[in-house]
Amino acid sequence: MKKKILYSGAICLLLLSAFTSAYFVGWQVKEDDYAVKFSTKGASGTLKGLKGTIEFDSLNLADSKFDVTVDVNTISTGMGLKNRHALAADFLDAERYPTIRFASHTVTPMENGFVANGNLTIKDVTRKIAIPFAFDGSGDEGVFRGQFELNRGDYNLEKKRIGEVIAVELVVPVVKQQ
Repeated sequence: MKKKILYSGAICLLLLSAFTSAYFVGWQVKEDDYAVKFSTKGASGTLKGLKGTIEFDSLNLADSKFDVTVDVNTISTGMGLKNRHALAADFLDAERYPTIRFASHTVTPMENGFVANGNLTIKDVTRKIAIPFAFDGSGDEGVFRGQFELNRGDYNLEKKRIGEVIAVELVVPVVKQQ
């Protein structure tokens, strides 16, 4: 009798975990295939070191979330002097704040894709932001694409002559986590 109960319990647990995994979709960033690009009036470049949690299911947006960071020290503008200026205390202050973080609260549908609403933290400033994005996926692979703009003054990024608006473009290929 105990064996029957144990086997029944194990089967139920297996079925429930299979049901749960069918609706939970965790994604892993394809290393070195992604692009986090930025541009302003006076500078443009990329950031690397994208890490974090990506849980996205277009059929279950309530459980979808993003909690990701990029490594500020990976900034590349194509010019060593601009990189050093960007990392300095009066701009990104990479020594004290080595990452930029986005953590979503909600993911909602929109006409041409989705929008992730959450907090963006740059340096010691956290602000609510909405990041529109599209997701193209089939099977175990997909690509997130998004574009948004930031006002550099909102994040105490003090360099002059680079423009107030920072345009950000994201292209993030992913694979399903196993």
